[in-house]
Amino acid sequence: MDNKAFIFDLDGVIIDSETWWDKIEGALPGHSLGQSINSAFHSAQTLDPKLTWEIYFNRLNRWAQKIYRQAPITPAIDDLLTKLIDQHYRLGLVSGSTTRWISLVIARLKSPIPVIISLHDRSEIKPKPAPDGYLTAIKQLKVKPGNTIILEDSQTGIDSAKSAGAFTICLTEHHHKNYHPSDADLYVKNIPELLMYLDSVQV
Repeated sequence: MDNKAFIFDLDGVIIDSETWWDKIEGALPGHSLGQSINSAFHSAQTLDPKLTWEIYFNRLNRWAQKIYRQAPITPAIDDLLTKLIDQHYRLGLVSGSTTRWISLVIARLKSPIPVIISLHDRSEIKPKPAPDGYLTAIKQLKVKPGNTIILEDSQTGIDSAKSAGAFTICLTEHHHKNYHPSDADLYVKNIPELLMYLDSVQV
């Protein structure tokens, strides 16, 4: 059997952080969920030309550490990780968050995710919607894109995953009411629904 991989996004997938980020956008002018950190800083600078990177990132970092320590983990994520390990998937994660922020979330899970790509810390890798982050993870996991499942929640992430050639699943559990991203291969309302799908395709 060919090697296979399952790669996660972070915000809105492993952790229900997006509603928390929504609440702080007023405290961080220019910040918009889904932007890279650098892009959000440039947006903030257009509103406040005197804003420096150090001041902006320090504010953002204080909020982020609180969010990633306290926002709820998506229900049944630990069950999903257990099943994926039992089914011999190689596990990875690709996120625009910093490695430090990602580690705060991973520490709250019961199972490790061995391959982690921080698009913020790896500035040589193009951010989503470019496929580069997912392709980097796929290469590190030593699998083929066609043997890879990626779990995303946003249009930007779906575009990235699809461009990488992976089977792309969209988790809609934490979506706003009128948000309907397109082009995923499969949509699931929650993790138990995804677990049922994995059971149905297991051979």
